[in-house]
Amino acid sequence: MSETKILFTDLDGTLLNSERQISYENRLAIKKALERNHKVVIATGRPLPSAVHLVEDLGLNYEGCYAITYNGGLIYDTFQKKAIFKTTLPLEYVNYIFDVAKENKIHCHTYSDDSVISEKLTNELEKYCNRIIVPYELVENIHTDLVNEPVKVIMIDFTEQNKLNKIKDELSDWCHGKINCSFSNPFFLEFGSLKATKGNAVNYLCNYLNIPIENSIAVGDEENDISMIQSAGIGIAMANATNGIKEYADYITEHNNNNHGISEVIKKFLL
Repeated sequence: MSETKILFTDLDGTLLNSERQISYENRLAIKKALERNHKVVIATGRPLPSAVHLVEDLGLNYEGCYAITYNGGLIYDTFQKKAIFKTTLPLEYVNYIFDVAKENKIHCHTYSDDSVISEKLTNELEKYCNRIIVPYELVENIHTDLVNEPVKVIMIDFTEQNKLNKIKDELSDWCHGKINCSFSNPFFLEFGSLKATKGNAVNYLCNYLNIPIENSIAVGDEENDISMIQSAGIGIAMANATNGIKEYADYITEHNNNNHGISEVIKKFLL
């Protein structure tokens, strides 16, 4: 294929296996796609510092490489090491989300440029930071100590997902028209600006790189991937995608994230 195609791949549950590793088969397929002058872009809900680790591990940090982070809230030029797009949440929205989390006794945190910011050291905070390899910073009061508008806020509950579902339902009217709210997995309820979606990021990068949207392929497995699955020329759901995601896809992989599903996608649509 001589025409450049661009693959947008989610990380957790998609490119990464259950041990949060990238298989040899997926690595080899990505290498072959790049050798044919196609582009591969990580599109994740993770914060930038976490995504950068994996970008560098894959060698996706040469000229013309980009990463979509915070669910589309920040698009990063991995060669120039600078953001080309960023959208943030007003502090009044951040404060309100934290207040709702406190009322419901749910862990909540946000982000600075290089760390996770929380008011309390919780099991959820430690587990999250260990998982994505990003340090945390504790502040006494988000209302007074957070100065800069963050890209994203997240609530986490590893024990009672129904509590997060209930909060999402209760906040739906408040969120409408002002904020995005979606699950990145059953335990993570994430909040970002209306512009912070993976779908918007797919469109932005295709325009930025002058690649026709019909030449784009997007792969994911969770609710926060729906917008990019819908936006891309070919939208793909992993075999292990959560309920309701597959109905938005043009193609569903035969292999899940533990069996090199991204390699399957690359062989079928890019090579």
